[in-house]
This record gives sequence, structure tokens and C-alpha cells, in this order.
Amino acid sequence: MPGEILTVWMDGHAVPAGRLVRTDHGDTAFAYDAGYVARGGTALSLSMPFEDEAFGDVETRAFFANLLPENAQLQRVMEREGLARDDVVGLLRHLGADCAGSVSCLPLDAPPIKTPGVLAEDYEVLDDRRLENLVRSLRDQRRLPADVRDPSPVAGVQSKVAITRMPDGTFALPRPGSRVPTTHILKVPARRDFRDARHEEAAAILARSAGLDASVPEAVKIGDMDALVITRFDRVVRNGVVSRIHQEDFAQALGLPSELKYQRRGRPGRRFDVEAALQVLDSTRDPGGARLAFLRATIFNLCIGNTDNHAKNHAILYDGPGAPRFAPLYDMLPIRLSREFTHELAFQVGSATAFDTMTADDLRAFFTQMGVPVDLLDDFMQGEIATMLETLERASPALRASNLKLFDDLLGKELEELGERLGLRDLDIAPRDYFPAEGR
Repeated sequence: MPGEILTVWMDGHAVPAGRLVRTDHGDTAFAYDAGYVARGGTALSLSMPFEDEAFGDVETRAFFANLLPENAQLQRVMEREGLARDDVVGLLRHLGADCAGSVSCLPLDAPPIKTPGVLAEDYEVLDDRRLENLVRSLRDQRRLPADVRDPSPVAGVQSKVAITRMPDGTFALPRPGSRVPTTHILKVPARRDFRDARHEEAAAILARSAGLDASVPEAVKIGDMDALVITRFDRVVRNGVVSRIHQEDFAQALGLPSELKYQRRGRPGRRFDVEAALQVLDSTRDPGGARLAFLRATIFNLCIGNTDNHAKNHAILYDGPGAPRFAPLYDMLPIRLSREFTHELAFQVGSATAFDTMTADDLRAFFTQMGVPVDLLDDFMQGEIATMLETLERASPALRASNLKLFDDLLGKELEELGERLGLRDLDIAPRDYFPAEGR
């Protein structure tokens, strides 16, 4: 017997996608609406393709729990309503109208509420004082001011708020109750981590220089505070109208709860590893291109010391008919600059769990697993990989010019060591100061 039922809507569709149920025993289930399927709706997730039967607790809980925000708003709802963290349906009853993407979860008889936004009508511009108060609260209190509600809570532990950038460059929030989409994310590092904004911007610029499809954020000063403005790749603005694009991260696509976003937290067959990533990549509209993009992204993250490229920091985008595509890269930081975070890899490369223990055999095993033929490995490394490393070295002076010397030292160290392990003898990497890569 169902204890609670929510209607699940996909933005832009006239009929609900299906129903989300919590039974009296606490299990969850989801079933698609036949009318939604018949009208050519998009499946919510690779982990929940169209089927006549309802999905059980494992698949349903993993997908819908990944829609919940990881911020103070979730904690406030839990305390106010007396709900447990594992009561996914109960929490979505209060938070499901504001899920970050195209999905919304509403009471059974409620009409759909997410609509496209008209920039000239549906947004309220933030004046300088209110914007600075918002940023200061995110920086110092790690939460929004009491008078600001996040219109589209985004997953992740960093302080951030969904926001809209108007054509004149000013920032705005959706008018209260409008449920229109935002266009950007404003991320604010803690005071002690003020360089993170510039590091993330620099990392994305480096990725672009290496030919990777990356979402490049903009490091800005708001008052005297550092912040990062990130353009949302799951939004499109045409003729002054903002619309949502359905997307999901790899954890959702694999039916993994966010707790299993790192390989080390799972078990074989239920974890984020290279084999799991291939399941997602091979389900895209261009599997070969997606495999190569993921391979190159992995090597790039090794080059910049980013060990946090977990399942929720990779996504697929449903921006066309048929299968989704591998989304642009995002949330890239040189984690190995910090001693506060583990330097263990998000997923193993070959059998290596850390950069410092990685061998040439580990890298070759990874390339082979990603589909590079064994007889072409040497040509691939001397061509594709060597070219990337050389390109990053040529782009590195921009780090020093931006006063990001530690990032440049780290990049140079990783480039040199990768080149040595792959036997790339002709790489011209400039000497750097020693960088102590010590993590927990």
C-alpha cells in the first residue's frame, strides 16, 4: 500500500512522466505514465529506461535521492518536518518543486509549475548591496541569507546559488513563485579558499586550450569578495527566453547513490569505476567520441592534480533527439594543492589508486580499457597524449602571469612525471620548483 505519492513532471511536457511512491514500509518505487511514453517523452535516466513495470527501491531511490540538494536547506527541512535523510519521497514533497534540472516532484493533484523564463519579465535584478550581502553570507556563513531562497538548489558541498545573468551583465533571481530557470551558478569559496575561484577558472581555460569541451567559468570580484560565475550548460537562451535541458550526472545514469560517487566507496558491480563509466559513454549518441573525450579528460585531470573527478562531476546532456551526449567538463580544481583532501584517485587508473603510485602499465591498461588497440598504444601516446601535454605546457605561462605559481608548479611536476612514465622522451617541460604533493 502506498504511503505517499508524488507526480513526477519533466519540464516542457503536458502530461506527467510518472508517479513516485513511498510505501508504508518505507520502500520507494517509480512507474512511467503510459501517456508520457506514447507522446515521445524522454526517459528520466539511463538507469530507468522505459518499462511497463515499476522500478523498485534500489533504482528509484538512487535517482531521486540525487535530486536532493546537499546544503543547509535540506537540513532545515529535515529538522522542521522531522524527516530522516533516507525519506526521499517525504523530502521531495517539500523540495521537489525546485529540483535543479528539468525534473520536478509535486503533490499528486498539483499542476506542473516549471516554465521557461522571459528575461524581460520573470527576473528581479539584485542591486549591489543585496548581491554583496548574498555573497558575504555564502562566504562567511556557508549559507544563503534568510531572505533569499535558492531557486534551483545545485548538488555539491561548496557554497553556491543558482542565479541569472541578464543581458547587461547584472545578476538577478527569478521572481518569487515563478519557477523559471536560472542561467548561471554563483559559487563562493570560503574566505580561506579564496584562490579556488581563480583556480577553477584557470583549470577550465587550460582544458579548452587542450581541445577539451569544458564549461569555462569566470572568476569575479563582488565587492572585495572572490566568486565564480558558471554558465549552465543545461540551459538555452533564445530570443530572450530561458529554457531547461534535461541532464543527469554519471551517478544518476548508473543508478548509484551519491555516497558511491567514488570507486573506493563501492564494490565490484556497484561503484564508479572505468567499467561503469564505459556503460554511460557507450549509451551516448557518439560512443567512440565520448570514450576519447573521457580518456582525454582523465589525463587532463591527472595533469592538473584533480583527483575529485567523481561520478557526480561527469554528466550527459539530453539536448537533441535520441541518445544523450557527453556533457562539457566542469568542477575541475587542482585538489593536490590542498592537504585537507585525500589525494586518492576518484577511480582507479589501471590498478593505481593514486598518482604517485601510477606506473606506465597502469596507464597503458587504462588506454586499452578505453578502447585503444594494443598495437596502436605507442602511436597513441606519442601522438594524442604527447600533444596534449605539450599544449598544456605552452599554455602554462598564463598561470604564472595570473599569480598562480603553485598551480603552475603542480602542473609542471605532473606533466614531467606523466611524460616519464609514458616514455615521452622529447617533451620540453620547463623546470619548476619542487611541489610537495602530500595528502591525507
